[in-house]
Amino acid sequence: MLFNRIIEDADRCGNLLSSSRTRAELSRKTMSIALGVSESTIKAWENGQGSPTLYGILEWFRTVGESPFRPMLEFFWPDVFAVLTAKSADDEIREACRFYFANVAGPKEIQKLHYLIFGKHGSEWSGLLDMACAHTHTSLNSRYRVAEIIQVSYEMSAANGLTQKPPGIEADRPLLLSAIAAAKETSVSSNKNGYTIGQSHADTSAMLARARMDSGATQEELAKALGKTLHTIQKWETNYDPSFLDVCTWFRVLNMPAWTYIHCMLYPTERLTFLEGDEKRREEVVSYLSSTGSAELRKIFYLVAGMHGSNWLAVLEMMFEHVCSPLAQRVISARSVLIGYQLEQENQQLLKTDHIMPDIENLNRCIVLGTEATKKGLPAYKMTI
Repeated sequence: MLFNRIIEDADRCGNLLSSSRTRAELSRKTMSIALGVSESTIKAWENGQGSPTLYGILEWFRTVGESPFRPMLEFFWPDVFAVLTAKSADDEIREACRFYFANVAGPKEIQKLHYLIFGKHGSEWSGLLDMACAHTHTSLNSRYRVAEIIQVSYEMSAANGLTQKPPGIEADRPLLLSAIAAAKETSVSSNKNGYTIGQSHADTSAMLARARMDSGATQEELAKALGKTLHTIQKWETNYDPSFLDVCTWFRVLNMPAWTYIHCMLYPTERLTFLEGDEKRREEVVSYLSSTGSAELRKIFYLVAGMHGSNWLAVLEMMFEHVCSPLAQRVISARSVLIGYQLEQENQQLLKTDHIMPDIENLNRCIVLGTEATKKGLPAYKMTI
């Protein structure tokens, strides 16, 4: 059974690599030069014969100009995500959304989404959702510039003590800054619409050791299960960079969630475990997604798993810093998104990813209400029915 799962992992990994390279219209020679390996190695990886390291996977997606977020979801949960498109039925989209936030999303990720939906920050969730959706439909050049505006606004407001500080939720500015830098670099150096972020050369050995200890298995037990020597296991846990497929096999043998540990390694501010308050927030988010309307549901899923090229966690961080800034700053940022969207729409430069479009009238309505509230010196606005 384990051997069959290993073969399935290898086939999926090969498909993941080859399909992303094909979408980017890059040759194997180009990939070999970028990754510093031979063309025959690239071919072998795409045929499921071995794989890059975890860091090598990130470099692969940097080269093709994509975010690896959706491909990783399809790799680890193919039955849930691989079959989904914008044409999928609402029930399928809803179930995938529920699955993601019930089983995949991290506790800090849940905290921030919960605050955007339910928090008393003074902005309407529907407007925030349309703003984020409009943002991810624009070119990468427009996206990183708008994200810079939001990040600088937050930084200046924080320096002057003007930002909101939701209890127990901290901004992850390094995450947003790294996304801006990656998007800017990609935008300047190529015509791609996606970027890749994640901690470079992270300590994979420490991640493997932690997972084994969390599982309760000894090195001897793991060595036996993997068919390796004890010395090999010790080497992997001290100073070694195994292939991505070897990492997956390690977690399969331990019966531990590989993505959870990989996620926390790439984004160090995230936590492995949910606390009591986190669980309550997660239940409320999942419950909300169970009843929200089709249009809103599809926009949320598009932001999380759409092939728009932005990292979902970076988009979430951007929106969190946006709502923590004063209302006047939020109005400026939202107008920047709207203007960028309208200009690119007029010039036919908008991305046509998934055909899940924002409600621009609703976004404009929220901006107008925010502007009126700001003129009156109010910290918030409210939609009227």
